[in-house]
Order: sequence, then structure tokens, then C-alpha cells
Amino acid sequence: MIETRLEKSITLDMFLGGKVSLYQPSDGYRANIDSVILASSVQASSGQTVLELGCGVGAVIFCLMARVPNLNIVAIELQKRYADLANQNAKANNFIADILECSVDAIPHKYKILEYDHVILNPPFYQQNGASFSKNKEIDLAKRESNLTLDDWLEIAIKRCRVKGKIVLIHQVERLGQILKSFETVIGGIKILPITSKDGESAKRVLVMGTKGSRAPLKLLTPLIVHESSLPSTEKKTYTRLLERILREGGELPW
Repeated sequence: MIETRLEKSITLDMFLGGKVSLYQPSDGYRANIDSVILASSVQASSGQTVLELGCGVGAVIFCLMARVPNLNIVAIELQKRYADLANQNAKANNFIADILECSVDAIPHKYKILEYDHVILNPPFYQQNGASFSKNKEIDLAKRESNLTLDDWLEIAIKRCRVKGKIVLIHQVERLGQILKSFETVIGGIKILPITSKDGESAKRVLVMGTKGSRAPLKLLTPLIVHESSLPSTEKKTYTRLLERILREGGELPW
């Protein structure tokens, strides 16, 4: 990611080796490698419909659109500042997407009656009383559950997903049991991909993908390793070859 300073509160950041440029707040919630990894995990095909719940400035959908052309994208964002930036980023990158400024539980009827081939979400990681509050209200709203719990987010994702469509999300490992319980009886063919910083370290995040109406068994996959572990501790962290291909080249994550 390459960062360019603009006005005081906005930066222009380059993703996927410059394929995608994003305006985002310098003082608020900012896209990171989780966004790019999540985009790489979506197994979409040209012409399919995609819904993202909580899109921020659009990092996930635009990294996905850089890899897969002609997608029909609907993205929901509660915070006006981020929804406005997402619309600005769509124009800057010549992408077409419907960015809706609303809560994920208040999607306009026109979009609520639709069923989507893929539903993507990176919901708040922390429960309402589960961690210290951020002084920045935008960051706190993005990272902490408020009116909606993780169960609510997942219920909405399931409702909006068509039968045989896929849901994919990234979250903390400790919330995995809650995710699987929400998916129980409705989502099958679940694949769990732990994400670890280095080989041999415990995973802190996890990617989960499932298919609505599938009866296929659950699979726990070999962890996705972010950094090379063979370098001396004094050396600067280096991404693994797979992560380089995802982050710099916009490659698809092989599930």
C-alpha cells in the first residue's frame, strides 16, 4: 500500500500494486490487509451479484472488482463520511457499485427483496463491553458492536444470500463458535481458514466461508501464514509469497 497525503484528514492509498486507489480518513477507521484478504477470498464470477455489509470506503468490493469484471455490487455503509468516500472511490477507479448509506438492518426495499450470489462481511470484532473504547467515534463504531450483535449481522447475511450462494467473513478466532452456531442447519460446506502472523504461531483471525443450503461437511484448512518466519528477528517483516500475490497482484485466495 502506497500512501499520498492530500487534505489534512484524507489520504490517497494505493492497493494491489496500484490497481486500486482509495481515499480514506487519516484520523478514522482505515482499510488494512484484512480487507484485501477478504476480497481475495470471494469466489465470484463475472455477472454475479455481491452484497457487502459494512463496506467502509470500499476496499473489499473494489479490490474484488479489480480481479473480477462485470460484478453487480451493492454495498451498505452506516457512516456518511465513509459512504461518501466509497462513492468517490468508485468514480476514481471507474467502478460501478450501488453504495447505500444505511444500517445493515435497514436496507431499502428495492435491495432487500433481492437475493445475492455472495454476501461479504467484516463485522465489528468486539462485543459492546468486550474491550476498551476508542476515543475516535468512527473507529469505535467500526470495531465495536452497538445496536447489532454478531448474531444480527449473520442473520441478515443469511437472509440476503440466495440458496447455493456463499457467505464469507473475517473475524476473531474466539468468535468462531458463535459464527458456527449462527450457521447451524442453514449454512453448510463451511470452510474455516485460520490466519496466523508466522508459521507456528496461534491464529488470531479466521476466514469463514459457507454455502446456503449445502449439506457438505465442515473443513478446517491449513492456516494462511502472513509473514515469512525464516528471517532473523532483526529483519523487517516480509510477506509470504502467497500474501505478496494477494496484496500486490490482486490474486485469488486458494481455498
